[in-house]
Parts: sequence; structure tokens; C-alpha cells
Amino acid sequence: MQEWLRAVVTAFAGAFVAGLTAAVKYLYTRMKRQNARQDAIEEGLRGLLYDRIQERYLQCEAKGYADVCDRENMQLLYEPYHALGGNGTGTDLYNKLRELPTAPRQENSQPVNPAER
Repeated sequence: MQEWLRAVVTAFAGAFVAGLTAAVKYLYTRMKRQNARQDAIEEGLRGLLYDRIQERYLQCEAKGYADVCDRENMQLLYEPYHALGGNGTGTDLYNKLRELPTAPRQENSQPVNPAER
């Protein structure tokens, strides 16, 4: 009777180990697939944020200044871009926008000299 019991226990143990192995393999494969999908989503989002950063910079460069609203919008775009690993040219554009004047230049205005009044 002991050999029969030993055979049953061995069979159940083997089935349990095989089932556990299959479950771990399934979960690992699913996790890899989800990680790949998450990476693709983050890369796509980073690309879209970069596109908007570039577009905002080009608009401000064309008009010659970046007002407070432009700067706030750029910061709202740049922070998640940077958190997603975006650096390099996006950071350069962000810094260049921050260097632009905050208002358009007044070409026709001359400095007022109090002595001329």
C-alpha cells in the first residue's frame, strides 16, 4: 500500500510542479508583453510631447517673444517630457524659449529723457 500511495503523491507533486511552472511562464510572458506595451506608450507620449515643445518654441521664436502663458504651457509640456526620459533637443528648446523676451520689442519707442520734457 505504501508504494501505491507514494506513486499517487509523486503524480500529484509532478502535476503541481508542472502547473506551477506553466502559471509562472504565463505570468512572465504576460508581464513582458505589458512592459513592452507600456514602453511603447511612453515612447509615443514622449514623442508627442517633444512635437508640442518644438511647435511651441517655433511659434514663439517666429513672433520674437514668449509671454507668461507661453512659458507656463512650455513648462507643463516639458516636465512630463523630462520625467519620461526626454532630454537633449527638447531640453535645449525649453531653455531657448525661456531666454526669449517676455514681450514684443517696441521698435519705434525711444527712451524717454526727463531733461527733454
